[in-house]
Amino acid sequence: MALEEYHSEQTLHYLEVFFNFGTHGKLRRWLTEAESLAATIGADIFQQKIFFVSVHSEVTRGDLFAGKDEQGSDVAVSPKEFMNYLFSGGLQPLICGATVFMLSCGPLVAFPESISSLKEALLELRPAYTIAFGAKCFISAVIKSFIIAFGVRVVIQGHDFGEVFKDLLDVSVELPMHTDAYIFQVKEQTTSGDSNNALCVCGTCYSWFHSHRCPWGALLPMSCPKCSSIRSWSPSKSSEDQSGTPGCISTCRSPACGFKYFSYQPQAPYEIIKTRVKDNEAKGWIKQMGV
Repeated sequence: MALEEYHSEQTLHYLEVFFNFGTHGKLRRWLTEAESLAATIGADIFQQKIFFVSVHSEVTRGDLFAGKDEQGSDVAVSPKEFMNYLFSGGLQPLICGATVFMLSCGPLVAFPESISSLKEALLELRPAYTIAFGAKCFISAVIKSFIIAFGVRVVIQGHDFGEVFKDLLDVSVELPMHTDAYIFQVKEQTTSGDSNNALCVCGTCYSWFHSHRCPWGALLPMSCPKCSSIRSWSPSKSSEDQSGTPGCISTCRSPACGFKYFSYQPQAPYEIIKTRVKDNEAKGWIKQMGV
């Protein structure tokens, strides 16, 4: 099934754009290019607008790379600055109500400051949904089946992305064991006693879990840290570590090893969504709201 079967050249438009605003001069050129690009596309022509933003993230703060400076060194700016520069001028109306996929490594959502900065930008730009991923070394190829399912359920069939998000995760083959998935939605927040509804950004994280392979959403190491045996873990069991903190314990079954690996439950409020329970094994998603 291809989108071209449901759209003509006039109603389906692909664009690939390269950005670089690592210096003031490059930023001025990008602002001019953004205005020209916005005039070419038109803000009100397309019913659905989908942006895939492929960018590196800085590993210690979660800042996003804007380009190169005069010396050829990488320049990173806060997520808010990056998004405001990228969708500047005439491009800002285009992102309003759109769906944005942030194809960036996990540092973007690994730090409270970078998440807050991203949410500030989303509150100003107002895309309907923004998707980010938590893998430290994110590989965008793993979301191929997710994007195909998105094209069918959302673009073609017209379902609301937020309502089918978990269903799309379920049919994704490679994504679950590679990365957590974050979905941010701009929505109205009703204030008690106030007739005006303020906008807010609500973030939710989905982490795949398997009772024996990925307890509490933490993938077990390929090899035992003590004896280096490959895939030697026993089925995980509920237990406590030496400090009394509850979690799951997996034991290396290699002879004369017995190394114990602890996986801890999330500290933030969460919901367990099981998709399969069979032969004392369970798998599904850990849903954490309020990100």
